[in-house]
Amino acid sequence: MENRILVNHTDELTRVAVVEGGVLSEIHLEPARERRIVGNIYKARVMRVLPGMNAAFVDAGLERTGFLYATDVQGRRGFEDAPPESIPDDESTQEKAERSDVRIETLVHEGQDIMVQVAKEPIGSKGARLTCQFSLPGVLGVLMPTVDHVGISRRIEDADERQRLRDIGESVRPAGVGLILRTVAEGRSADEIRSEVEFLHKIWLQVKQGSAAVDAPALLHEDMHLLLRTARDLICRRFDRLVVDSEDGYREVKNFVARFLPSFAPRVEHYVGRESLFEHFGIEYEIARAVQRKVWLKSGGYIVIDRTEAFTAVDVNSGKFTGKNDPEETILKTNLEAAVEIAYQLRLRNIGGIIVIDFIDMKEKENRQQVHSTLVEELRKDYARARVLPMSDLGLVEMTRKRVAESVMTRLTEPCFYCEGKGYLKSPDMIVHTLMDKLRKEMAVSRAKTLHAHANPRICQMLMETCGTVLERMEKKQKKTIVLTERPEFHLEQFEVFGEK
Repeated sequence: MENRILVNHTDELTRVAVVEGGVLSEIHLEPARERRIVGNIYKARVMRVLPGMNAAFVDAGLERTGFLYATDVQGRRGFEDAPPESIPDDESTQEKAERSDVRIETLVHEGQDIMVQVAKEPIGSKGARLTCQFSLPGVLGVLMPTVDHVGISRRIEDADERQRLRDIGESVRPAGVGLILRTVAEGRSADEIRSEVEFLHKIWLQVKQGSAAVDAPALLHEDMHLLLRTARDLICRRFDRLVVDSEDGYREVKNFVARFLPSFAPRVEHYVGRESLFEHFGIEYEIARAVQRKVWLKSGGYIVIDRTEAFTAVDVNSGKFTGKNDPEETILKTNLEAAVEIAYQLRLRNIGGIIVIDFIDMKEKENRQQVHSTLVEELRKDYARARVLPMSDLGLVEMTRKRVAESVMTRLTEPCFYCEGKGYLKSPDMIVHTLMDKLRKEMAVSRAKTLHAHANPRICQMLMETCGTVLERMEKKQKKTIVLTERPEFHLEQFEVFGEK
């Protein structure tokens, strides 16, 4: 089946669905009012140096101060043959900073103006992750002004082609400037690569000139919006079609591809069907599934995905699947199916950071190894780097997945302001108890002869069923009247108690 990139582009929101082999594998969203800042370059000011964390707080003019580790000032080494998206970034940044031989206080000082690039968006309460190791991505390659080497994508396996590209890279890059050639550069001519490198280097020179002309904090370079980033970054995965549903978006992508990747231009299409693009390809349904806590497996088992502030927990359950005779075989089959689904869901939902998976306990060591191997193999299909630790005897697997931006869940939802993100409500019994306690206090202190209680119909009904006689005694004792009113528009936990004026 075809591999497609589907783009739903409107004035207020751009959504990109990556479909591989007929299956939705990635979702990307970007509201017009909230452009992504990863890749942006700023002139910033060091606000505070933290020797204990070997890092510094930096004001780049963003909503929150960003974080700059000593390792991100020094630069990374040892990844010459890796594209930027494959550079491992999952281990604790604090651990990397603590291992650094160079101290942050010897690199920057408070009040200093520096140029930084956003490496990771603000996530939760954390500010953006910043770096002084700049990269300017193009279609064919990535210019790295602060690194002096040529790298080739690991996905180009032919040794002769790798050497050809390395020779081209050495000949076209400016002196002292690094260049990583992407997978899509395979088979491209030296003139095509040189043209893009010159274009990216010109941008870098403009950034440096702009830095000298402005005061910190200031934006020096803004990365492309999602529509063009899709054409730039995702086409290299060898897609058959890129379909855009808006005429303006189609023209913009078509012009971009015609300039930088003309061979792909015929595969850029404009969708004009009666149904919306995402409905036509069944994407809306898949997006709705991507925010569900419980995901059912074909066998009848299911996985439950819960996010906390520190990590994501995935629990595997046998559910309706009971197997035939051997319980161990039943458990193994459920865990194997879950391993495949978990790898898929992590990519689909763009879940990053620390992840703990609780598989169903297995007695046989060979079975645990088989499930672990299946999980690792499925994660290789993911373009985000993952590190997976061995499975424990209890069936627990700890892993990390590279996180650059918020998960799809965060993009599509917000914490419930009724339950404050707990995911559950107070029981009706507790609400009735709280309401009765409020009534008792008001009966004791209020001078009004009539007290009104407004609540959700369910709470009113339970109040009369369980506390009707108690309310009568309270009225007789205090010589006051209680009027209970059902309010269907009230949330279950909401109620009001007040005296008649």
